[in-house]
Amino acid sequence: MLKKGVKGKSMKVILAGSLIGMGTFTGLPDVKAAEETGIIQEVNTKMGLSKLEIDGATLNQGFSESVLDYRATAEDDVEKITLQAESRSGNAAIFVNGTKLTNGVANLPLQTGMNTFEITVSDGVNETVTYTVKVEKLQSGDNHLTSIRLSQGSLAFDPNVTAYLASVENKVKSVTVSPSLRDSNAHVMVNGTDAAKSGVTVKLPIGETAVKINVTAENGDERTYTLTITRADVKKPEKEKADVFKDVKGQKQPAIEKPSSTEGDKPVTLSARSFNDQKLTSVSQTVKVAQPENPLTKKMSAGIDKESAAEHLEKEDEAPVLNSLTSSTGSWNKAFHSNEHTYHIEVNDDITSVELQAAAGANGATIEYDGGNKKKVKLKNKAKTAISVTISKDGKRRTYVLVFEKDIKVEMDEE
Repeated sequence: MLKKGVKGKSMKVILAGSLIGMGTFTGLPDVKAAEETGIIQEVNTKMGLSKLEIDGATLNQGFSESVLDYRATAEDDVEKITLQAESRSGNAAIFVNGTKLTNGVANLPLQTGMNTFEITVSDGVNETVTYTVKVEKLQSGDNHLTSIRLSQGSLAFDPNVTAYLASVENKVKSVTVSPSLRDSNAHVMVNGTDAAKSGVTVKLPIGETAVKINVTAENGDERTYTLTITRADVKKPEKEKADVFKDVKGQKQPAIEKPSSTEGDKPVTLSARSFNDQKLTSVSQTVKVAQPENPLTKKMSAGIDKESAAEHLEKEDEAPVLNSLTSSTGSWNKAFHSNEHTYHIEVNDDITSVELQAAAGANGATIEYDGGNKKKVKLKNKAKTAISVTISKDGKRRTYVLVFEKDIKVEMDEE
């Protein structure tokens, strides 16, 4: 195209020379000189780029003014490239996709896949020259999570750890699993269900439930996180005790009568030792069973211990109870329940005292710690030290026993 322009100008020069000096041959050298001058000027004003550089991607070959097409590749984390271009012509303007460059620099955003940029050079006089640069942005391979949230409980999460364990109480029948993606272009599913928006609810039968969280990166790479959730079973002792009282609920209870000399009934005496004053306290009641086949009687004869029977009688007497009982240190053998009265607590051998904290279940009740009102009690240098916590109101009392155990070969005092 540049040669075509040169020929056109040359013909104009020749025509002018012919009109001026037609019929003579003395003007031909001047025509030839004018034609040669036109060619030189056309070469000096040739359109094109003298520089093309890209920051953020690498061209597939070094820049050359005569090469009009280029390709480049950018990594998936490159959001934009910076293009720099200069022209051989000081009067030329450079455009990228129709937008004029400012100071020869343009910041160009990249989308995943192929991005095409057309660079045109024009001075409004000569024919426009166009360069094409195609930049391919690679797809992301990020298939990591940043967290796994549970509607019940929590996890200590690490994006590079793929196996987790969690546990919930028996009353929790389902949990919502909400994973969060590190790369918004990835896709996440929980047990085959899309979890991108609000998570996925998983039903929990008693025991272990496996939850699979699949993350697929933009480029198709997959990663699987496994979560095993254990739902606790009903505690057997509590269930058995609940069955006992469920059976007798709504039925006529055994009659409580005073001892009679005419009847052959013998009093049933239940004794509990007080650990604060070492005095023996006896509770005597005569039980006349009106219905021998009563479920409570059967279950008691089948294996319900004396402590359970005592608790039932105390309930009948409306003895006050503790709502909570804690110790400043030690590992309990079981969780505290108002209707369970004996607990074993392991403590370190160097522990000489503990502070107890109890809450009464009735207003106006009095609580004694090992026979006194001080919550801080001393522990002996023995293998076992028994401490009593007694709650009383209106002449009725209930005693809880805490047995603190140390790992030393010394027997518990027999007091």
